[in-house]
Amino acid sequence: MNYNQNKRLNQLDENILIIGVDVSKKFHVARAQDFRGVEFKKGIKFDNSRQGFAEFEEWKNSLQSENSKTKVIVGMEPTGPYWLPFARWLQTEGYWTVTVNPAHVKKCKELDDNNQAKTDYRDARVIAQLIKDARFSEPNLLAGVYEELRNAKNIRKVMVNDLKRIKNQMANWLDRYFPEYKRGYTNWEAESFLYVLEKYKLPSRIAELDAITVYSDVREKFPRGVGQKKIENLIRASKESIGITEGCRMAEKELDYLLKRYNELVSDIDDIESTIGSLCEELPEVQRITQIKGFGITTASGVVAELGNIKEYRTPKQMIKMAGLSLTENSSGQKKGKMSISKRGRKDLRKILYQAVVGMIRTNEAFHKLYQYYRYRAKNQLTGKQAIIVLVNKLLRIIHTIVVKDVDYDETKMLEAIKHPDEFSFAA
Repeated sequence: MNYNQNKRLNQLDENILIIGVDVSKKFHVARAQDFRGVEFKKGIKFDNSRQGFAEFEEWKNSLQSENSKTKVIVGMEPTGPYWLPFARWLQTEGYWTVTVNPAHVKKCKELDDNNQAKTDYRDARVIAQLIKDARFSEPNLLAGVYEELRNAKNIRKVMVNDLKRIKNQMANWLDRYFPEYKRGYTNWEAESFLYVLEKYKLPSRIAELDAITVYSDVREKFPRGVGQKKIENLIRASKESIGITEGCRMAEKELDYLLKRYNELVSDIDDIESTIGSLCEELPEVQRITQIKGFGITTASGVVAELGNIKEYRTPKQMIKMAGLSLTENSSGQKKGKMSISKRGRKDLRKILYQAVVGMIRTNEAFHKLYQYYRYRAKNQLTGKQAIIVLVNKLLRIIHTIVVKDVDYDETKMLEAIKHPDEFSFAA
């Protein structure tokens, strides 16, 4: 991945054909030019299909032949899912494939003619111009087990969100029909409570039960973690319940649906986590990352799924930029603005790393010491959130080092490598 703009500009010479493509769901529009911005012919509109891709290649070949171009670069906006099949096809065919920032396309649209109109042909031209100025990046299109891991992580994310929604709906049901259940069970997700709820449904039925009989039944199903007192309290609470008693048949149907979806999602999440674990066994970098205390298999797999092959990153700065953790500043004249992170990167990666560091501050002694140092040093003390961001960047540098150099994580060596100037030492 080449993020150096000067090097990118040097690659755009007189022998290169620059093609900008505006992608959409059903068709794409492409326009071509040279490295000076001189456009060739009229653009082409082609279907988002195998036949359309063949038409694009024929058009590209004719332009190359007519204008004596030996190299080709194709760029597009990474909008929605529509660009992915075309970008994957280009990559398979050996094209130099790049992406441009949609915000740049929007802002640069009026530079040529001060016209705010938006058309597919116009956008394709703007994309080609941005590529000419080397304002592009190479997409992080994963392959093999890395793509499998990212897809598995995305599936798990969808399942977890669905489970959260079902849990909220379940809590809503209990608040309406059985608000007193906490007298028996603190957590409604207890297996024994769900068993009783699934079998007897409403508190009006539970109130008629004998505590000893129910306890024996539940005890047989769940030998551990069930006390008779819980059952007695639950039955007593049922007798005093103020839950809704109208529309009970549909309330039971709703409960059956919620419990069914809850059980399915819990089972599906267990299955996908098992699959993620199997995929991680094929990736030695995951095993390296989990050597860091406080970094579990779920967090490590999430980081690798977002970054892809870490060995392809030449420096940790590229990983920091990918996470949207690069520092930005808003200053003008004598006014010096505050530094903040750009947030222009993979937000899921940023979230995973932030949550990981928050946990490591509590469980990892080395990171706890560093956090205390940044928070309470004599000069230039950081706020809590600033200190966490600094540690996230530090964590990415550690991950890059242990994976690329293929070395074990050494907590002592990590602390010794950090130099603390005397004036920044802890205040007495």
